[in-house]
Amino acid sequence: MSKHAARQFILARSVLGLAAAVLLALVGWIAFRSGGSAEPGDPLLVLPTADLQAAEGSLPASSPTTESSPVSSAPSPSPSVSRSASASPSASLSLSLSPSPSRSPSTSAKPSPSKSTGRPSPSPSRTSSSPAAADLSVTYSTSASWRDGFIAALRVTNNGTSARDWTVTLSYPSGSGIELRGAWNATASISGNTVTLRGKSLAGGSSVSVGFQAEKDRNDLVKPVTCAIGGGSCRVS
Repeated sequence: MSKHAARQFILARSVLGLAAAVLLALVGWIAFRSGGSAEPGDPLLVLPTADLQAAEGSLPASSPTTESSPVSSAPSPSPSVSRSASASPSASLSLSLSPSPSRSPSTSAKPSPSKSTGRPSPSPSRTSSSPAAADLSVTYSTSASWRDGFIAALRVTNNGTSARDWTVTLSYPSGSGIELRGAWNATASISGNTVTLRGKSLAGGSSVSVGFQAEKDRNDLVKPVTCAIGGGSCRVS
């Protein structure tokens, strides 16, 4: 047999095998539709595929015979296998989709108070402001005078609003020979020709009369050449 004839023979066998397979499938479908659903004990019709028979090269020229293989009374395992196969992905899918619980931190970090490096501003120190010089004033006069002595009278006034201690300083001419004999409403002291009078707290808006008696070496009237009261004003008359 030539190669061309062999090819035509193989082609004819393939066409016949395919037609036989289609015919068998049509017959089986008609039998299935006419017979209804098979019971567990009924035999099943197994159709060999034409491709398998063509590959094996055992497809006869005539129509192939159908063989019915007895089916055991036990239910076909294919449904259970199908159910288990379909259940397995869903189970794995549910496990993979289930969110793992997020682990919340057991302790929350508390913010530590920040330490300020700035030094606290020092509180302003209380400075006692010295009262104005005009708050105190004094007037000096000689109330009596004789050959070897005299009496001095002073009027001290506090023109401010707060109480004040006061000090009056009187300087006499050199050679006057002043010597104190007593004082009132003040504490008197002498150093050379300078007499100092000190008084205790004088309320604001009030005045006090003070004076002293002294001896002198001169026969004429003796008056202080300078008068001061704590930086305030002093007037000699």
